[in-house]
Amino acid sequence: MKYLFVLAAYSDYRQQIFDDIISPRNKEYCNNNGFKYIEIRKEHNPVPFRGNYTWNKFKVVQDLMKSGTLKDNDIIINMDADMFITRGIQANHGLEPLPQYSFSYAIDSGNTHCMGWFCVRVNDWSRLLIDNILSEERYQKLKDKISIHERFKTYSSFWNEFREQASWYSLAGIKRHSDKSFLLYPNYGFHSEVTEDTVYSVDELRDNTYVFPPIYNVTEWEGESGCQFNINKVPKKDVIIRHFAGGQDWRNIKNWV
Repeated sequence: MKYLFVLAAYSDYRQQIFDDIISPRNKEYCNNNGFKYIEIRKEHNPVPFRGNYTWNKFKVVQDLMKSGTLKDNDIIINMDADMFITRGIQANHGLEPLPQYSFSYAIDSGNTHCMGWFCVRVNDWSRLLIDNILSEERYQKLKDKISIHERFKTYSSFWNEFREQASWYSLAGIKRHSDKSFLLYPNYGFHSEVTEDTVYSVDELRDNTYVFPPIYNVTEWEGESGCQFNINKVPKKDVIIRHFAGGQDWRNIKNWV
C-alpha cells in the first residue's frame, strides 16, 4: 500500500486555502499515483508531540509502523499543509524513492535538507531511522545544545528551532547552515559536520537515502519571501512544489494555481 498524509489543523485563513486549493491537488496526485490520501484535521483533535506538530509527522509514521498498519515495502509520504504541487507529478516523477532506497526528501531552494515532505519505504532500515529521529534519549541530550549559525554568527539551539530536521542533521552529520549549496558538497553535505552523535556512515546514507533537487521544494520566491537564503534558485517553469515555509503568506498561492 501507498499512503500520503497531511496534518492541517488551522484556525485562520490558511485552512480555507488548504481545503479549497491544496487538498484537491494532493488528492489529484494520489489518484494519479496510486496513493491513499489521509488528512489529520482539527476535528481529529491532534495532540502536538513534544509541544509542536512538526514532530507529529514522524510520530505518526512510527505509530503506524508499531501498530502493524504499515507493513514491509509499504510507502508513506508526509507533506506539510503549506506545500502546493504546482503541476502534475506522474508516476515516473513521483515523490517515492526508487526500490533500492528507503528514505527520500528534497534539498530546498533555501538550501536545507528539508523535512517539509519526506517519503519512507517501510523496512528494517527505515524503522530504525524513525526510531533514531524520535529517540527520547537523543532529544533530551541535544534539545538544548547551543551551536553557531554560520552566517549570522549567533548561538542558539538548532533542535529548538528545527526539531525533527535538526535530528536528521545530527544523525547524518550535516552542518547546521551553509551559504554554499549542499548540491555542491560531496554526498549532498552528509558528514559535513561529524560529531559524536552522528550515527550513519556516508555509505549507509548514500545507499538508503534519495535526495530530490530543489524543484521539489521551493521555499524562497522573490516577492513572496525574504529570499535571504535563496541559494538554490529555481526557474518558475521548473517548480514542482511551492512551499510557503517560515510563516509565508499562503495567499500568494494565487501565483501558482
